[in-house]
Amino acid sequence: MDFVKKHASLFSFNQTYMHHLDDMAATCNYSGYMDKYVTYPPKGLLPLPGDSVEFAQGCDIWTDVYNNALTINPSFNIYRIWDTYPLPWDVLGFIDTQSPIYFNLTDVKEAIHAPVDTEWIECTFTNVFPNDDSSLPPALTVLSSVIQKSQRTVIVHGLADFIMMADGARIAIQNMTWNGLQGFQTPIADDSFIIDGVGAYGSMHSERGLTYYEVALSGHMVPQFAPVACFQIMQYLMGFRDTP
Repeated sequence: MDFVKKHASLFSFNQTYMHHLDDMAATCNYSGYMDKYVTYPPKGLLPLPGDSVEFAQGCDIWTDVYNNALTINPSFNIYRIWDTYPLPWDVLGFIDTQSPIYFNLTDVKEAIHAPVDTEWIECTFTNVFPNDDSSLPPALTVLSSVIQKSQRTVIVHGLADFIMMADGARIAIQNMTWNGLQGFQTPIADDSFIIDGVGAYGSMHSERGLTYYEVALSGHMVPQFAPVACFQIMQYLMGFRDTP
């Protein structure tokens, strides 16, 4: 619900529907969750709003919002919420295909030593987990070890991403323990991610080997939607620059 209110002009829902969402959020214990529990430093493990990691009956706000967003904007894109018709040209063929897909060009395959007789697609239609993925959430299992065994670890989130929202990343980070402490100990400052020669491009925070970025003007696929931001992030991750 916080995401919808933050981007109210893009969703363009009427007040009747917004009141419906407010009532739904209150009933499902979503209202005020971020303000109450996502603190810096955290006060303890963050509770579930209900009895399960799955939403309770009548509490699937995400699907409700998605279906109504499509009614208003038939080209609504969960990977970048401001898309409208006509769909932008996408050289990778995910959003829209208006030309040969870049990685399917023979000279490109040859240049990167890929098999020339294979077809490249950005996202497969085949279920890569035919028996479902039974892995436990990485933030509760392996991620803390990755951070502790690495010189630098980054988590990057595009702020226009609806399929995975930045508030969810903040919740996961504040619920995770690494290098002796739980979560970030100080708040994530607004406009703290500075791109060289550009200026503020979202928010950034770094503690105990983990750097978290929230990237403005980007949806789910940050390298595609915000390449200048991603380039600087990768420079930092690989040790080509000293500061994030």
